[in-house]
Order: sequence, then C-alpha cells, then structure tokens
Amino acid sequence: MKLFPLQIGLRLKLTLPVVFLILVIMFSISFLFGLRHEQTLRSEMKRRAVRVAQTAGTMSLIPLPGVPAWTLSKSFVPLVPQLDPNVLYIVVFDELGKVQAASINQSLLKELLKQEEIASAEKELITEVTNARGIREERSGPSRWGSLLPVEVGLQPDGRGKVVVGFSLEEMEREVSSSRRTALGLTLGFVVLGVVVAVAVAASITQPIQVLVRGMEEVRKGNLAADVEIPNKDEIGALANSFNFMIAGLRERDRIKGTFQRFVSSQVAEKVLGAKDIVLTGERRRASILFADIRGFTSMSERLAPEEIVSMLNEYFTVMVDIIITHEGNLDKFIGDAMMAVFGAPLRHPDDPLRAVRTAVDMQRALLELNEERDRRGAEAIYIGIGIATGDVVAGNIGSEKRMEYSVIGDEVNLAARIQSKSGKQKILICPETFKAVQGEIKTIPLEPVMLKGKSHPVQIYEVVY
Repeated sequence: MKLFPLQIGLRLKLTLPVVFLILVIMFSISFLFGLRHEQTLRSEMKRRAVRVAQTAGTMSLIPLPGVPAWTLSKSFVPLVPQLDPNVLYIVVFDELGKVQAASINQSLLKELLKQEEIASAEKELITEVTNARGIREERSGPSRWGSLLPVEVGLQPDGRGKVVVGFSLEEMEREVSSSRRTALGLTLGFVVLGVVVAVAVAASITQPIQVLVRGMEEVRKGNLAADVEIPNKDEIGALANSFNFMIAGLRERDRIKGTFQRFVSSQVAEKVLGAKDIVLTGERRRASILFADIRGFTSMSERLAPEEIVSMLNEYFTVMVDIIITHEGNLDKFIGDAMMAVFGAPLRHPDDPLRAVRTAVDMQRALLELNEERDRRGAEAIYIGIGIATGDVVAGNIGSEKRMEYSVIGDEVNLAARIQSKSGKQKILICPETFKAVQGEIKTIPLEPVMLKGKSHPVQIYEVVY
C-alpha cells in the first residue's frame, strides 16, 4: 500500500494533542503557582523588613534617664544582621539627615561581592545610602548589591528621623528558582507520563485498526481467507465484525462464481455477475447453437459397465467443456451423452458464429488426442458428430419459481439438433446462416440439401473442413 510522503500516523495524531494539552495545563499551573509563590515571598520579605525598621526606630524613641539619645539605637542596630540574615544594611538618620547608627551584613556582602575588598565596599554602600538618604526603589536583576527591597520607616510622632533598611531578595530568588526547577521537573515528569499513557491509549485504538488494514490489504491481493480477530467490544469491534461479514459475502460470491464457471468461461461469468444490463427474464437474441453427440453411444453402453460409462463421459465432458469455456461460450446443458452450447447468450460477441465453428473444430481435434490416450490405455475410442445453427432465439430463465435454468428456445435450437443428427463421426455440419457468417474464415463443402424433421423443405447444409 502506498502512503503519502507527509502522512501522519493515527497513533501520532492521537498522542500529540494529549501531550500538548498536558504541556499547556502544567505550564499554566507552574506559571500561576510560581507567580503566586513569588508574590507571597515578596510580601513576607517586606513585612519582615518593615518589622526590623520599626523595631530599630522604636529603640530610638525610648527615653532612658541619663542616657543620650540614639544610644539604644546604636546598640541595637549592629545586632540586626544577626537577627535577620537577609538584612544587607540598616541606617538610622536623625531629623537633620545625619547618620546616627549603621550596620552592614558582612557575611551577606561577602557572598554578593565574592573576592572584592569588603571594607571598602562597606564604606561605599553606606556612602551610597547616606547620599541618597536611603535607596528608595526596589532593585532586581544584575546589580553590585544584588536584588534589594528598600524599606524606609519614619520615626513618629515627632518626626525625629527615619530608619532605612536594605532587605536582600537573593534568598527569595533562589527559592523561587528552586520552585521553578521543581515545577519544571514535575511538568516534564507529567509530560513523560502523559506520553506513555497517550501512546498506550493510542495503541489500543490503532493496533486493531492496523489489523483491519492488513486484512483489507490481503483482500486487495485476492486472499479472501483473511478474517480478522479483534476482541474489542466497541465500535472497532463492530467494524471488524462487519469486515468479516463482508469477507464471508465475498467468499460466497466467489463460490457462486466458481460454480458458474463450471458452465461458462471465467470471462463470461465475471461479465454476467458484474454487468447491469444482463436480462434473465426472456429476450430475443441472435445466437449460434452447437449440439455435439457421441456416435454409437447406445452400443457402447451395452458393452461397457455403468461405472466405465460414467468414467468415460466425465473424461470426455472435461475436455469438451474446457474448449467451450476457452471460446467464451455458454454450456447450456448436458443431454445424456450429448451437450448443447450457446454463443451469443447471455453475452454476445460480434463473431459468435465463428466462435461456435472454431469451438467445434477444436473439439474434434482434441478428441483425436484423447482417443490416442485412451488407445494407449486400451480404452474404446470416442467419436462425435456436431451440428451448428445460427438465428434468432429467445433467451432467459425457464422453469418454475422454485427451480429455473438459463437456456434458449426457438426454431434454430431445433435446427441445430436436427443438423447434428445428420452429422457422422468426426463431422461438423452447419446451417446456411452460419455459413454466411463464417464464409471466408472457415473452409466448407456444400452438401446436398436434406429433409429435416419439422421442416417442410429441404435444408442446405455445409460440412466444415478442418
């Protein structure tokens, strides 16, 4: 079976949509989950930064007897990086913008700057925060200080200053990246699982279909024994049952055709079974009728045992029928030791008379070869006489509603039988109509007109020379 170059298999067609759907669903879930997770972490980080700033600010507002202002804040601020390792810096400004306390998370700064000089980096970071009075915008992406979440809390209620906290988002981003990798791994896992399941489901659908395709291919090759075994109880199983039913019908058709071909040629059988305009009810046709009869059969029947007679007839008819079929004639019937063949019904040819005469010649020649074979076995020779008549006949089904046979009737049928009765051993006699049709193709000898039963005038007949 030839396939289109870009043809996509049914299994792939069933698998791809499932995989695509899983990808869309999993990536959508991963994206929404990751976004939600990042927003939650960011909110949590901001709350922590605000709490740290508020705590430091509160320290500066607590009045202690005999203790200068900002002393408590200066004592608390260096402890902040230890309390929350995500705080990169914390700076406390008074109302004039002067730095009263500051602290840098050296461990975190080393992690961010790698091999750079930490001391100079601390001064640079404090200077940057001091000059800007706090880093006011959140920084993410490539930056010397990494991703930062700056939080600024004013010292209320008298506005004595403010606390600025730089909260590092590096840990959050690592957690988000880890979550994304986990989600990606789960997505790939579900995709692989989906592919396996989709392929298994697709295979359960496509394998029975492939069995059907192979069965159809066998039928296309002419193998009508190609029943398919599909245990499915679904639509595919019903399709397989229908296929087997169709194959059974084709086998029955071939059986009928084979039976039909025992009486007509294979070409005639196929044309009759396939043609739409074959009329089997009764129609006028111009046809050539051939009668052949064994000469001296009565005396042979007296000399031979019944089993020998049956064996002889079967051997004789086998050879004769093959010749009739070769010339696309229709074996009409056996009449004891005689046989009748029709050329022109149910299918006609423009040279039906010539086909009938050539069939008779081949029958006589084949009989000579058969007699040589029988002589070697010590069996008695068989001789036949043949008569052929051409004319209009009525062809169709003849019989009752329960039993019918296709045959022809008419005066030309009787004429062929009468001419055959005048034919001697190894002779072929034809009527004037047949002579006119084959004149120039077949060598003939005109004989004296003879009186035939049922005819009021003598009939001119011709002998075929072969």
